[in-house]
Amino acid sequence: MRSERSEVNERANPAQKPLAGELNRHAGQLAGELNHHAGQLAGELNCRVVTLARRAQPSRRSARRRAEPSRGCVRRRVWPSRESARPSSLS
Repeated sequence: MRSERSEVNERANPAQKPLAGELNRHAGQLAGELNHHAGQLAGELNCRVVTLARRAQPSRRSARRRAEPSRGCVRRRVWPSRESARPSSLS
């Protein structure tokens, strides 16, 4: 492949060689810049997809809380002590 390039360069007009080199350099820079921006956009898109997926699927903890609300209330209830539950006639 390299030999083909050198043959083409030999046949090119000597006045056009510097322009061809400059164009190649700019093309390489533009390709690199395009890849950079494409990578940034892909990363941003991935973040947004992850965020949407988390919103669409609630956490298991909140789902469990919604499914069994009475169980959560029992845990929070304060039970009276045994002494206060005894009939007053025994003491």
